[in-house]
Amino acid sequence: PPAAGVTSPAMDFRGRPAAIAALLAASGIGLACSRAAPPDPRPNVLLITVDTLRADRLGTYGQSLATSPRIDAWAAGAVVFERALAASASTAPSHASIMTSRYPREHSIGTNNGGTRLTGSPKTLAERFQAAGYATGAFVGNVMLQPRTGFDRGFDVFDGELLQSESNRDDVFERIARDTTQRALAWLHAQRDRPVFLWVHYQDPHGPYLPPQTPTPRLRAAPRAHETPLPVLASDSGYGGIPAYQAIFGLALPSDYESRYAEEVLYADAWIGTLLDAVAAHASGREAVVLLTADHGESLGEDGHWFAHGHSSLPHLAHVPLILRAPGLLPGRRGETVHHVDIAPTLLALAGLAPDENASGVDLGALLGTPPQSLPKRYVYTDIGSEVSAYHDAGLVRVTGVEEPLKPTEERGTGATPLWLQYRWQPGAAWELDRSPQRRPRELEIYLEGAVPESRTPSLELDTIERLRALGYGVPE
Repeated sequence: PPAAGVTSPAMDFRGRPAAIAALLAASGIGLACSRAAPPDPRPNVLLITVDTLRADRLGTYGQSLATSPRIDAWAAGAVVFERALAASASTAPSHASIMTSRYPREHSIGTNNGGTRLTGSPKTLAERFQAAGYATGAFVGNVMLQPRTGFDRGFDVFDGELLQSESNRDDVFERIARDTTQRALAWLHAQRDRPVFLWVHYQDPHGPYLPPQTPTPRLRAAPRAHETPLPVLASDSGYGGIPAYQAIFGLALPSDYESRYAEEVLYADAWIGTLLDAVAAHASGREAVVLLTADHGESLGEDGHWFAHGHSSLPHLAHVPLILRAPGLLPGRRGETVHHVDIAPTLLALAGLAPDENASGVDLGALLGTPPQSLPKRYVYTDIGSEVSAYHDAGLVRVTGVEEPLKPTEERGTGATPLWLQYRWQPGAAWELDRSPQRRPRELEIYLEGAVPESRTPSLELDTIERLRALGYGVPE
């Protein structure tokens, strides 16, 4: 049975493997070519979020290993945003920003990755599609996105049933890409009369890096220069060694784990390809708007952290893929700085729905239209609570030692003051410390001072709270 606090929603849609085979046969390319256009021209909308996926581990973002053949082929006909930033380095805050177009200090999840909840305002992306008459379905594989956190708001069907425990943590449940895709496709097959808004969240490649069906890796990361075995830590911090939950018997070299991570990406890629095929060939005959992103990246040795996330707002955790394919959008690559908060305004606009006038993000479709419009000059924020990075087209400004969740304090802990640092972008996605005269953006100071109250999840039982804290999740007292 599921762990305490992990429930199967009453509205789960339970697809069967036999139905999946029938679906794929019924929605093949031959049918897609002969189908008639629907009288209602509104497109189907698919949002794919992939957990813990660094942008630079996809081929379309420069990975040399063949980790993502299906995504890469699909992205060749899409708009690839080369410099997309996550709202946070943790799952729940980033997804809340995706769904509301608000930064972490502007929504009730805040910067916590457990114990807080999306409240009724602002409306979520799903609520806006639902109000416009869309059939709405969500299929998620992470315990942090369960109904108790409010992510089910606006979905006719929210399937977050998690029946498989992690290899090193029996009380942490998840769902692998195959099972999530099969559930999503079974629901999609049943939707014929109305346009659909479908959110599919893939838990892979989140650790531990044990991709199904691949006991022997097909992909092999190059050994690092002078690499030595890493110790297995007693905690999951990843600082100086392998997090306890990531440990794989017999493996200790960094390149061993990077190879397994690459295999996890490849596994997710195959099932994402299956989903993309089904949406493109859906029997409704509707065109499709599809956006793929990740909630955050993963440390692979940066700042002394290995195979972990949640601890930094720098690019190795903040730089995520953001790929958009929609009718009328010319494929290509864009170098502007974009952000999770831009996703909701963009999808609403491409579906022809009214915008959220108070959104923190912008409609990226305007950037890609004819004539194209420039993005406003702005900072976008990656916020983990104790530190925030403000990104702009030339680089970023990072402040650490921030009193969570309100504002920088002149006296924190041992009396240390907030530390402000600047970094600048180099060609591609590289970045380096900028020692030119320091800037403290007033926009960032205003953002830090303006945090809204977080909303505590009412349904977390005490044993679940303690378990989440023990696993390193920031559940408030």
